[in-house]
Amino acid sequence: MKGEIQMETTLHFAQNADAGTEESYLRNLPLLKLLAKENIEADDWSVLLAATPNNEDKLLWCLGYTGTLCALDATDFDDWVVYCSTVVLSALEACGVEAPDERKNLLSIGLAARTFNFSGNPVTKNLKCAETIQGAASYNCTEDADIFSMWYLLQVLTEYLRLDFNGNLRELIDAMKTMNKIRDRYRQIADRLPKMDAC
Repeated sequence: MKGEIQMETTLHFAQNADAGTEESYLRNLPLLKLLAKENIEADDWSVLLAATPNNEDKLLWCLGYTGTLCALDATDFDDWVVYCSTVVLSALEACGVEAPDERKNLLSIGLAARTFNFSGNPVTKNLKCAETIQGAASYNCTEDADIFSMWYLLQVLTEYLRLDFNGNLRELIDAMKTMNKIRDRYRQIADRLPKMDAC
């Protein structure tokens, strides 16, 4: 017995992920380069900048997004701060932002502190950039990127000052007061940024 079976089939389909993969790679390029400690060019920020939410500060978005993961291969905080200063300079150029050296220091140390693995490499008394951190801690923050960076800078500073608790008590109290003062605003800013933190 021979017969023929006819079936009606409805196929549902959409474009595959090829186009989205390239865009995702380019949006994450600054983050990937930071984790690999590679040079980030101003052009590398273009897709991430294009994805900045409406009314969001572009510099905060770039640095906040790029700093969402710890660079586990970074083992020397002083060296990491120097590298992060190149990242900050690139982001400032891409965003068209002029900044004084004091602000550049704050942003660089903040990014470095957020992305450094302190659990594997704790702060020690041998911190070469301690004076720069202490100077940056007095920067008058007006922008969200500054407040966000200051929070992480102060975390490193308080750890450093605790290493000589009695000798640094006044500075430690001042740093903790500043943390307390900016805490609410920091949390509001942090809530607006992508969440991928693995530190």
